[in-house]
Amino acid sequence: MRRLFILLVFLFPAVGSATSVDSLPTATDFQRDAQLSKQQHIPILVFYMADDCPYCEAVSKLYLEPMYRNGLDKGRFILRTVKLDGSEFLRGFYGRKMRQEDFANQQGVSFTPVIRLYDYRGFQLVPEIFGYQTPELYGGYLDSAIDKSIAKLR
Repeated sequence: MRRLFILLVFLFPAVGSATSVDSLPTATDFQRDAQLSKQQHIPILVFYMADDCPYCEAVSKLYLEPMYRNGLDKGRFILRTVKLDGSEFLRGFYGRKMRQEDFANQQGVSFTPVIRLYDYRGFQLVPEIFGYQTPELYGGYLDSAIDKSIAKLR
């Protein structure tokens, strides 16, 4: 019994950290997001992720969560997550209701993590950030993609 307790104590933080990606806003209505994007001339940053993806967890914890928590996204971009393994429903850019997994498939995303920046019409503004291979450069890639997307919209 004591071993089970010790095992649970060590597993609990791992389980808790796996849900931290859920602290980011989930995509539910891209039509509504598109209206805000058009009004404010800001891109929609979509973080494609999966529950069992350790790289998604790293991107979330090290980059996206701090940006979101510190309010850096306010006025710069709209942040939404889409789970490749998600069965939750969302409304796409053209009003079609579908599961998150189907939206990712429609966008041609089959690998995680992926970050894409869209305009209000659902068009990709800059090349996507694909994977997480160079952690020391990732923040720069992300900032650059956001800045280039904002410039294209203004």
